[in-house]
Amino acid sequence: MKNRIFRGMVISSVLVWILCTAVIAGYFFSVYSDQSLDNMKADAGIIGQGVEKFGEDYLKDMKTGEDLRITWISSDGDVLYDSGADEGEMENHLDRPEVAEAIENGSGSSERMSDTLSEVTRYYAERLDDGTVIRVAVSDKSVVALTLEVLKVGVYILIVAALISVFIAKSISKAIVKPLTEIDLENPDVGSVYPEVKPLVGRISAQNEILHRQIDELRTDVDRKTREADFRKEFTANVSHELKTPLTSISGFAEIMKNGMVKESDVPRFAGRIYDEAQRLITLVGDIIKLSQLDEKEVPAIKERLDLLEICREQAEVLSDAAEKNDVTVKVSGKPVYIKGVRQIVGEMVYNLCDNAVKYNVRGGKVRVETFLSGDGRPGFKVSDTGIGIPDEDIDRVFERFFRVNKSHSKEIGGTGLGLSIVKHAAAFHDAEVSISSRQGEGTTVTVIFPKLS
Repeated sequence: MKNRIFRGMVISSVLVWILCTAVIAGYFFSVYSDQSLDNMKADAGIIGQGVEKFGEDYLKDMKTGEDLRITWISSDGDVLYDSGADEGEMENHLDRPEVAEAIENGSGSSERMSDTLSEVTRYYAERLDDGTVIRVAVSDKSVVALTLEVLKVGVYILIVAALISVFIAKSISKAIVKPLTEIDLENPDVGSVYPEVKPLVGRISAQNEILHRQIDELRTDVDRKTREADFRKEFTANVSHELKTPLTSISGFAEIMKNGMVKESDVPRFAGRIYDEAQRLITLVGDIIKLSQLDEKEVPAIKERLDLLEICREQAEVLSDAAEKNDVTVKVSGKPVYIKGVRQIVGEMVYNLCDNAVKYNVRGGKVRVETFLSGDGRPGFKVSDTGIGIPDEDIDRVFERFFRVNKSHSKEIGGTGLGLSIVKHAAAFHDAEVSISSRQGEGTTVTVIFPKLS
């Protein structure tokens, strides 16, 4: 770019110099031509007066310079006298433009270029009172010859000017290109640039932002997919382990019964154990299917307007037998608040939270389910219990799949470790927020807040 600017400036300087030289030469030639014509008119007037008074003798006695030629022409076009040639040998001049014009209008002028274009001859003719014509002619260099002559002299000036132009063009082109070469393509807005370049810099900056954003999105997507792959691998391993436990128990009990190693009186007990493990297996598979559907947002249901208070009461009623068995009191309070959601999924959220609150409670404990409107008008509900609580180090992991705070206690009560994971994914399905607070030995509170019902 710098070289192109440099060459352009040098070539432009030379062309401008040549053009200016030609224009100046043409201007001076025009001025000189006008001045020469005025002089010729004055000479013709004086000579004409002399001829009218003294005749041909005046012309013969007149001394003229080499650059002035005088011709005396009759009204018929015959040459009566010529200072530069033998008039007897000259042809008729009636067809000469300046002579014809003078005979008709009183005066006339013309110019004739030499064959080589190096010389131009100017003619001025003036009619006398007796009808004859006095013509004066001056030969001079043409504008082409004058320009070439000026150019010859100007070659030396051109060489000096070219050297100066080279130096100036090099300095200027370097100064022009410097702000462009110093643009930081990563941060093009930093530093000063030409106003004409600012739109380009703005586009580069915008493209950089788009590119960086796409790179960040791609990196985030790769990280997310990597985490998902690791998560799926871990989930598969956990599912395999969780499925293997009840299947092993079922297989073991069935094998004992098959081999006749069980007394007839113990058959109902063994059958009950097989039934319990099968139910645990069914529950586990059901929870896995629910999680998979929520993950892929493939829940076959339509969102509708729901009353949270009504759903909380329904699920508390479903859990009434389990609560009574564990000697836990469940109380539902609040006022009707409405959300837009899928009844089955919202019901499972409330059920899982209440089920955990009952299972992980103490004998004689309490569970409180309360609906409310938040300070900014969003509907929600919370489930509080007076149970065993969650250690601080485990509070951030309780929503992980198959995570159990107390594994031995969870197996005793038959938990799958997926209840809170279902709550978390169901909340995300409804764009709701889930938070948890707990103190070990005092109880736990889980709060779910939904978006405003539009």
